[in-house]
Amino acid sequence: MSELRSAIFLDFDNLLSGLRDGAGPEFALRFAEQPELWLTPLLADRPRRALLRRCYLNPAGALEDGAGSRLRFAEFRWAFMAAGFEVVDCPRLTRLKNAADLRIALDAMEAMLSPLARLDEFILLSTDSDFVPLLQRLRAADRRTRLVAHPEVGRVVRAAADEVIGLDELAGWLGWQPAREAGEAFGAPDAADLLAVVRDILLEAEAPVHVPHLGQMLRNRTGATLRGSDFAGTGSLDALLTAAGGFIRREGPGGGHVWRPEWLDQPPASAEAS
Repeated sequence: MSELRSAIFLDFDNLLSGLRDGAGPEFALRFAEQPELWLTPLLADRPRRALLRRCYLNPAGALEDGAGSRLRFAEFRWAFMAAGFEVVDCPRLTRLKNAADLRIALDAMEAMLSPLARLDEFILLSTDSDFVPLLQRLRAADRRTRLVAHPEVGRVVRAAADEVIGLDELAGWLGWQPAREAGEAFGAPDAADLLAVVRDILLEAEAPVHVPHLGQMLRNRTGATLRGSDFAGTGSLDALLTAAGGFIRREGPGGGHVWRPEWLDQPPASAEAS
């Protein structure tokens, strides 16, 4: 079997939140502090050289370690550099997300077209469905693609990649084991967990959040959808927002926007873009 020449593109913030919500902060922290634990099995299924390794992160982001401490993503930079990654800072450019997905798409296309060395395989670590066009473009250029994403990733995303590795499998490389006797599954949060994720998303926001954007971010972080979870068991979006902390929805196109109560007296200048 010939040796594959591979490139790895890691959307750090996205993968870390997926692991945190699916397996817990202990395994998310292990992913960030010891990348060799998951990188070795990721590359070991066949002969390959990972010629290009890039990790895209927001240095100002933070992870709750489960013991009350918040660890800045910048603290994990050296672990990834020690594993051979180039770390690319992607601070927030919009109010809710950084530009990692756009940077990855541009860099992957540049790498594919580079005359310096032909890359046979592109490995993307992200649960973001925005990468479907990139995956399709790489396939059309006769490149093999591997996607590490949430185990419940949609059929359209799954069909765009040659191989999909679930975050549950990656978490297993880190030592996570599902409590099968309790019916526990990766990324299948209960209602309280979903409420907590919705609360986190809205507290991180700096402007009102478009309802479809809220649903997409919930899906990216947990694998659950607003309607599919019956709005975290509350029965309606408004009931969910009330239970999550008294957030308020204002009507508008696409379901409107969600506001934090403190914005009602001094509303932000503009709503979060759809």
